[in-house]
Amino acid sequence: MIDHDHGEKSALSITLLVSPSAGRLRILPPESFHGGSEWLEEGQAVLRVDRGSDSDLVRSPARGRLGGVLGREGEPVKQGKAVAWMEPV
Repeated sequence: MIDHDHGEKSALSITLLVSPSAGRLRILPPESFHGGSEWLEEGQAVLRVDRGSDSDLVRSPARGRLGGVLGREGEPVKQGKAVAWMEPV
């Protein structure tokens, strides 16, 4: 909860997207941009994890705004590591 100066309280809801496997992080190009933010649809591929000749997609679990990617292009990631966060709507 965030307590503002005026006594208001609001909750910031974020969802972490995690890597389904170990490999190298690849950032996919945005499909929808509005108001300076990337917007995601449920099931949309956001990132790819390359593991040799195979790869796994990291998909958005809900519609919302992508808050940020928690890694760099080509960086090695471990299975279960948080690789991005989003604010569902």
